Amino acid sequence: MSAWMRFKSSYWSLKRRLRDLKPREEQEEEPPSIPSDPVEFAVKLFNFKPTPYQEKLLQDESKRIVVRMCRQSGKTTTIALRAIWFAVTHPKTLTLIVAPSLRQSMIMSDKIHDFLGSLKPEVKHALIEKQQRTVIRFKNGSRIVALPNSPQLLRGYTAHQVICDEAAFFRDDELVFYNVLMPMLSTTDGILIASSTPWSTDSVFYKMCNDPAYSKHVVTWREVVEAGLVKREFIEEMQRLLPAERFQREFEAQFVEDIDSWLPQSLIASCIDSELVPYDFHESPQGDFYIGVDFGKQQDYSVVVVVQKFGNVLKLVHVHRFPLNTEYASVIGYVKSLQDRWKTVHSVYADITGVGNYIVEDMVHSGIQNVQGIMFTVQSKEDMATVLREKMRQKEFLIPYEPVRKRQDIDLCSELNIEKFELMKTGHIRFSHPEGSHDDVFWATALAVYAAVQTPMPGRGAVIIPH
Repeated sequence: MSAWMRFKSSYWSLKRRLRDLKPREEQEEEPPSIPSDPVEFAVKLFNFKPTPYQEKLLQDESKRIVVRMCRQSGKTTTIALRAIWFAVTHPKTLTLIVAPSLRQSMIMSDKIHDFLGSLKPEVKHALIEKQQRTVIRFKNGSRIVALPNSPQLLRGYTAHQVICDEAAFFRDDELVFYNVLMPMLSTTDGILIASSTPWSTDSVFYKMCNDPAYSKHVVTWREVVEAGLVKREFIEEMQRLLPAERFQREFEAQFVEDIDSWLPQSLIASCIDSELVPYDFHESPQGDFYIGVDFGKQQDYSVVVVVQKFGNVLKLVHVHRFPLNTEYASVIGYVKSLQDRWKTVHSVYADITGVGNYIVEDMVHSGIQNVQGIMFTVQSKEDMATVLREKMRQKEFLIPYEPVRKRQDIDLCSELNIEKFELMKTGHIRFSHPEGSHDDVFWATALAVYAAVQTPMPGRGAVIIPH
């Protein structure tokens, strides 16, 4: 070996040693090779092989995209990957994730965190600056921010991509889309992705689904079964367990008219409070509370609903559905614990239809105060349901938007929409619910709201409202 070659070899060897002695943050980093194609990006960085319909969404270059994918289709996964790819390959951009509630937007954010956590350490170090629960900062200057659907919080951002998750459930959706998000994106020529389970036909999301300017991605259970993500037996089970209308929305990705529903879908969506977070059973909140209890056992569920009063406005702050065949004593004990822990519960309205007055006596003997038993008759049901609907029309009853992750989770919007009505010859209203469904959450909510609008009865004891 020549003297020159020995010198060159020694030079580079010394340089490598000096580099290794530097702190890690001072070392020169070789940036990882980032594929420009989002499908290749997903495969190479995350070892994720998308289905054909997921590939189509990942590679869609449209500025306006609307997505209706059935449950278990991998919709959240696909959009999360697309958000990461966009942030990495488009420096100094802002992607906003907007949903009906912060909890819902954080589902997408958590999925993004899961993907980033699976990166090789050297790749993650080269790409990510800082990770927080709702904000992710990339070293190329890009950010991903998760927010609830709140015009006050959204104003002030200049986004290059906005992902609207469960957009059909946005309260004041015309204000949010037309006055906030669209003007925001016009300054950057940005991308809007609106994704949702179908809900009201009186919504901006429905208009997007019928707007020829939007690129549309509609996936039903058939494509999901074909892709091997779920088995046909699971779909058949869901079709057997869910009301037909809900199955059409959640697995056929179809809009379903609700002309005979007592609480229309558009009315329910208008009452969603994006910043309302329900209280947990173990918390000890302060305020003015009213409880509704709908007792069930073998065929129907027992449900407890709590509303909190803020002046004329009522907010649903707690709902709990017991498993079938739960003993009444357990339900009563649950209500007693709430009244002991939550200050102050002014009244408890309990359905005594089918169980009799003794259930109220048991509640009183257990120490529950201000109990009133309600016998469900044509007139009393009409009164309670009317009060509930009028409070919603006046925007004086607000509900949270809670993500449905497991089968036993309560889909509050669907539960409130389940009750149907028809006018009888007598001029009264007959209420019903589809075969195979349950309306326990609806009536427990109606009881709680009815309790809140009545004059609280001080002291201890039971009052039975007559037929």
